[in-house]
Amino acid sequence: MASATQTESIAGRLIGKLTGILERFRDVGEIRSLSPAEACSVAHDLRISPAQIETLVARGRHGADELPKMLKALGIDEVAIKRQEPGVLHDMRRVCALCIEKSRCNSELEAGTAALHHREYCANTYTIDSLEPKPDQTELQLRGPCCC
Repeated sequence: MASATQTESIAGRLIGKLTGILERFRDVGEIRSLSPAEACSVAHDLRISPAQIETLVARGRHGADELPKMLKALGIDEVAIKRQEPGVLHDMRRVCALCIEKSRCNSELEAGTAALHHREYCANTYTIDSLEPKPDQTELQLRGPCCC
């Protein structure tokens, strides 16, 4: 038999989830009530298509929760990206929030295999690859031309 504390905890989590779902539906309703010109303006400001606005709103505040976990798994400093390239991080969040591979991503992150397999499913792969440190080539440049 579950204790009163456990029951309250479970009920609290369920109510929290239900509230979040209802808030998202309200927000989607607000998005749907925008005129086409307003929707285009919002989409332009966010650098997304008008069709993607509804998807982003439906996914809510946690639509890109996988991104920080993925960056950490890959050894990439999210704070440094935010400081040096805030637009890049914004785009990565948008891409993550619109991703259709959430289930696989979460499974790989939980299993600790995301760093090995992210190129197979992650829509941010090209950006991630551009952020990963490149091997230092100063030694090659200092040697001079190769004769053989």
